[in-house]
Amino acid sequence: MISHDMEFYNVEELADAPGGGLALRRIPSRVSETLNQGAAVHRSINTCGCEIRFNMEDEEVQLFLRRDVETSSPFGIGEVYFGSFQAPYGITPQMIGKDTTVITIRRKDVEASSLLQNSDDGLFDRKLVRVLLPYDSKTYFVDKQGQTSPPLPAQAPARRYLAYGSSITHGGDAVRPSGTYAMRLANMLNMDLINLGFAGSAQMEPSMAEYIAERKDWQIATIEMGINVIGQWSAAKFKDRVDRFVDILARDLGDRSLFVTDLYLCKYDLENDPLISEYRAIVKNAVECAGQTRLHYIAGTELLASVEELTADLIHPSAAGQEAIARRWDDFIRSQMS
Repeated sequence: MISHDMEFYNVEELADAPGGGLALRRIPSRVSETLNQGAAVHRSINTCGCEIRFNMEDEEVQLFLRRDVETSSPFGIGEVYFGSFQAPYGITPQMIGKDTTVITIRRKDVEASSLLQNSDDGLFDRKLVRVLLPYDSKTYFVDKQGQTSPPLPAQAPARRYLAYGSSITHGGDAVRPSGTYAMRLANMLNMDLINLGFAGSAQMEPSMAEYIAERKDWQIATIEMGINVIGQWSAAKFKDRVDRFVDILARDLGDRSLFVTDLYLCKYDLENDPLISEYRAIVKNAVECAGQTRLHYIAGTELLASVEELTADLIHPSAAGQEAIARRWDDFIRSQMS
């Protein structure tokens, strides 16, 4: 979405934020209003995978951002990139607080990489300023000072990877926005990221499947299902939801490829909970029954393979676990597309 002479990337709508400024909606309100309350009211406005992108037209540009007051943590970690290059120490990371935070970008810092003569060094044009917003809460855009211009199409990858899933896809415990498995996998695939992770609220509503299917701006998608509902739903209810979700996504893939997984290694495995085996069998069966050659299944335990890749809650991957998931997804995707 283009606004204020910038691109709000991975953002479909801008809405008034409480206390002033703009909230960034990752999905249209027509879709969010059909989802469960957690996804509709909260997670659809979380800024995981969201960026503010622009070209410098002044010597200095300031962005004014604010973290939602209702979040438990007082600060969120943002990052600044110049194209594919992390901005240097002192510019990134940025701690965005509940009081308005000012991020200052100077042309001289962006142009410090001028020794790189080729504009195609990395996935993104090195002149493109990218402010990666915190993944863990709502971050509001308050204001901007300084002249900017929106990105040109050639400044970012033309191909896109879409990720749908729980807080793990959202980025939980990745520490920094660029460290989520979805962001890392997008980089490995040489693609731009569309992050549709919904922490605690990935309930696989048919309307979400319809929305993902109708978007024609992605070439590869990964779908993670199960962890948000295993403590709430019977196997029968899960099967009904998964079968419909997968069926909708598989109908009109065209030349796109869809990769599906279930619950990553977690405490339910360590507790030998029989329901988790049922859940995994349901997801695998749904993919196999779809009979779609561009639809692929891999068990979550193949993507997160060791308890040492978990945090102490035994649900979320550690920062190292997020990286491990990305590497294994990359290996699997390439093996299926070779």
